[in-house]
Amino acid sequence: MNEKQSLKENVRHGTSGQPVSVIHFTTGAGTFYPDHFFVERHWHYPVEILKITKGTFKVEVNLETYTLHAGDICFINSEELHRLEGLESVTIHDAVIFHPHILEFSYPDEFQEQYAAPFLSHASSLPRLLTPEDSLYNTVAKLFDRAVSLAKAEENGWYFRVKLLILEMFYELCIHKKMPAAEELLSAADKERISRYKKIVSYFEKNYMNKITLEKLASEIQVNPQYLCHFFKEIAGISPIQYLIRYRVNRAGEALRETTRSILEISLDCGFDNVSYFIRQFRKFTGQTPRQYRQAMQDTVSRS
Repeated sequence: MNEKQSLKENVRHGTSGQPVSVIHFTTGAGTFYPDHFFVERHWHYPVEILKITKGTFKVEVNLETYTLHAGDICFINSEELHRLEGLESVTIHDAVIFHPHILEFSYPDEFQEQYAAPFLSHASSLPRLLTPEDSLYNTVAKLFDRAVSLAKAEENGWYFRVKLLILEMFYELCIHKKMPAAEELLSAADKERISRYKKIVSYFEKNYMNKITLEKLASEIQVNPQYLCHFFKEIAGISPIQYLIRYRVNRAGEALRETTRSILEISLDCGFDNVSYFIRQFRKFTGQTPRQYRQAMQDTVSRS
């Protein structure tokens, strides 16, 4: 089980007063990601900008896959389905994540009408990638690096200065015509396909503790069960039922780490009506029984 997995990501990205977060990721022995960086396919409303410092990554955005190298900058627009994986054990990258409406002005000036409004209405999009070969790269990279440095230091006024730097990055992309129309990045057919996938995993998130049948799931997205299985496996690589079991096991793992509830209670709360079946599935995904997993997590905390 990969504890970094998520579906619709519910990590808090800043606060309502300061809706910006900057996260530094280093992988390798002794870090939170000892083997390699991996975040499962998910989506969130905030915009995310990634800059690679070391290593090679595979990023999937809206089911399209790209390879990122040191120096590359990747932009992930609001609600875009994405997944990121480091291809080496030791990698370094930074992420700037912000609520898109910090780009908005209540006064309908030229910036608001020409640049902010089309972006916020999803008529225009941030570009997918900027590489060091791009003529605008140095300008955007310097602004990004400065924003990361200020956010890490968290000195008085850091948020306002970072917001200004994000606005400046956005402005540079706009005036240099790096903001493609939304349909250039995602066709209507792909948009429908991704929307259907999101509906399925959102349904799992909301109902994983209850009995879920293929027939009920298929009715939620208005397709037949056979099509549902084929469609979902084509994207996720596993069947909807396998995906649901994996999600339930992940939620059970959270409960084992964070609560003192009994294994039977956790089993029932996570949608397993048979504790023996739960233990078998948990061991299949984690290599440990729930009891062994809980003890290992407790030992890790006590050593830290």
